[in-house]
Amino acid sequence: MKIGIGQIDTTPCDFEGNAKKILDAAERLKGMGAEFALFPELALVGLSPKDLALRKAFVSQSQSALESLAEKLPLPCLIGYIRKSGGPIGAHNSAAWIENGKVVKIYDKALMPNYDVFDEPRTFDSGDSDCIIDFKGLRIAVTICEDIWTLDEVSTSKRYSGYKPLQSLRAQNFNPDGTPKAKKAFDLLVNISASVFSKTNDNVRKSGAMLCRVSDYVGVPLVWANLVGGNDDLIFAGGSGAFAGAGVSKSGMDEQKCLKKFSEDMRVVDPFDIGAREGDGADYSSIADIHSALVLGIRDFVRKSGFSKVVLGLSGGIDSALVAALAAEALGPKNVLGVAMPSAISSSHSVADALRLAENLGIEYRKVPIAPIVSGAEDALSEIFAGFKADVTEENIQSRARGLTLMAISNKFGAMLLSTGNKSECAVGYCTLYGDTCGALSPISDLYKTEVYELSKYINRGKTLIPQNTIDKPPSAELRVGQKDQDSLPPYDILDGILRLYIEEMLPQEEICRRGYDKAVVSDVIGKVERNEYKRKQFACGIKISSLAFGTGRRMPLARKINTHI
Repeated sequence: MKIGIGQIDTTPCDFEGNAKKILDAAERLKGMGAEFALFPELALVGLSPKDLALRKAFVSQSQSALESLAEKLPLPCLIGYIRKSGGPIGAHNSAAWIENGKVVKIYDKALMPNYDVFDEPRTFDSGDSDCIIDFKGLRIAVTICEDIWTLDEVSTSKRYSGYKPLQSLRAQNFNPDGTPKAKKAFDLLVNISASVFSKTNDNVRKSGAMLCRVSDYVGVPLVWANLVGGNDDLIFAGGSGAFAGAGVSKSGMDEQKCLKKFSEDMRVVDPFDIGAREGDGADYSSIADIHSALVLGIRDFVRKSGFSKVVLGLSGGIDSALVAALAAEALGPKNVLGVAMPSAISSSHSVADALRLAENLGIEYRKVPIAPIVSGAEDALSEIFAGFKADVTEENIQSRARGLTLMAISNKFGAMLLSTGNKSECAVGYCTLYGDTCGALSPISDLYKTEVYELSKYINRGKTLIPQNTIDKPPSAELRVGQKDQDSLPPYDILDGILRLYIEEMLPQEEICRRGYDKAVVSDVIGKVERNEYKRKQFACGIKISSLAFGTGRRMPLARKINTHI
């Protein structure tokens, strides 16, 4: 059976644009010999629609768009969309099987994840029955994303009780003693998905092995159509494909054929004749995948928000250099404006390194000195500040002068402002609200400082784009003469080690200390994290690449007693 996979990049609420992508892909896949085609979860409405799914008009538009698209499709297709339900919420996350211009069968997603960035029970009613489609003598079982992640080795499977599609389907192909039934209830399992990328997400990093395990579990090959693209803070990596476990494949070993990662792709696969291993779409490739994810995230966030150009401050430091390099790759150098904003205390190498970076990248470069803005603010405040010593207040005026300057440029030229803070700084509040935190998107806010250096070196692997002096020099916010980050923070390898254990592994202070970290340092770091929750609440949208990013996946009260032992 020749099955087409349309791995497309969708935009929430763009019914017309998404429908055109589906139709174009369907026509191409038919030309490539596909007998039917699969498209990702919620392909027609875009993922994630979030609370738009609660609006009756949105659900009605989804259904109307599907009916209109169905009449034009050149071959049978399975398409993800939202349909009206009779349940308490009023909407289902569904897959429609379309043949000859009509919706022939519908499957409603059963398992609604409500962990990390997911909150699907808020917006969808659950389905409660299997769906098996008869097509050209083949019986095809349909599932949607989370429905197949319920094997014992998947930690989140313990969240679900009652009806589990994967277990229900297995019972139709296997006897209670685990032996295959003489006649299978279905011959193929398909799953339309939107699996969120992260560097530690086993569902992506090890999906080749896991999807082969799913195939073994139900006793038939699996075809997986996964979403690709960036939507808000989430990245979907693609890597769709056909998978056959060792107990299913002809060779007696796991087999897979994968589409590309981090880009739109389409391919015709035969799940009954895959070959040993083709493509690397299911494999996690460390820093290379992080690089691809961030480039894709920037490109899609800017484009889907209606912008074509971006602006950012160039300090001569590593963070802004990395963001500029990623933006230039994502959008093209001509669409990136870098602005150097020296103050009265800025070092000469800061401006020189910023200019060299812009020349290396080929982006537009402008210099706007902020000393007059800082002096004006200090003069205006001199009377009310009389008798008080200069402190962090005056330092932050410089950062906020830069924020004001960049926002003005953003407004004047219609360019989206990118914030350049990293996860280490965001975690401990080593940043200035309404200063360096200004922006619509913060591309590296889920990268620790040590990862910033690693990715910068990766970007320079073939050609020096980020100046070597930027990588080598001690990092500094340059808000006072001779300032260095390490004046206020422990070395970044120590800081990042503590932060990973506290934020992502959620370990208490005592356990972190048992891992070999100094108690006083751990207490200080955790205290900074806890005291700066209010800052993070106001940060620009970031791009999630870790198991737990600041943003929708981490929800903490703002007004609370600080407790460093939890």
